[in-house]
Amino acid sequence: MTLDLEDVQAIRRLKHEYCFTIDGGEYEAWAGLFTEDGRFIRDSGETFEGHDELYGFASEGFDDAFEHSAHMVTNPVIDGVDESDDAAATGRWYLLLFYRRSDGDVGWTQARYDDRFREVDGEWRIAEVDLTYGVTRAD
Repeated sequence: MTLDLEDVQAIRRLKHEYCFTIDGGEYEAWAGLFTEDGRFIRDSGETFEGHDELYGFASEGFDDAFEHSAHMVTNPVIDGVDESDDAAATGRWYLLLFYRRSDGDVGWTQARYDDRFREVDGEWRIAEVDLTYGVTRAD
């Protein structure tokens, strides 16, 4: 599938909404950016699937771990994929996450997102996020 510029821009915006909603504590909105069967996979293999599990991961994990977080994604590479695939597009991004933990410690993490996207009722949604951690620095 060939993506036009409008599709690429919509996918970029979707990923940016992903960052803003998780950082803003809008966990229901964050989960709603995924398809109904959407998945979030950590490099540990831990997987959260479907809106209820995604919401639980975000609301429990982020509220307990962070007082503040700021996700920044860079270097997007967005491609269309063969229509026989269950996703219509893929995206690769670097993540730089700045945070202040609930205990006051501050730090940052560099990671990589490998995403799959699907269009649902004319709207791009996240079908899968695969997160691979790189470097973490905490003070």
